[in-house]
Amino acid sequence: MQHTANAEKLQSVISDDLFPQVQHISDVKQVIEEMKHTSQNLREPQMKALLLLKSLGENKYLHGDKNPYIDLYKYIVGEGKTHIASPDYYLDTIEALIPKPPKPVILAEKGMKK
Repeated sequence: MQHTANAEKLQSVISDDLFPQVQHISDVKQVIEEMKHTSQNLREPQMKALLLLKSLGENKYLHGDKNPYIDLYKYIVGEGKTHIASPDYYLDTIEALIPKPPKPVILAEKGMKK
């Protein structure tokens, strides 16, 4: 009787879901949606170029009261950085959401000679 109880306990541990699974695709979609706005961080040279573009557009001598570059500026800062984001950014995110089993620990005696 004792052996069968131990076997049942062992079987329940082995068959149990030890690693949480992503239950719904909506979970992955929610994470991707949250990351969409930060998908392509602008570096310092890009920010300097955007500031120059914005200040050139505000030059009243050349353009009067209308900034011809404002739509381009808004596109780059807004959805443009999402459009040029590397697909690897999203693939790495999805891969990080998938639980990984722990690495096995290999125990060996110290001082073993071949």
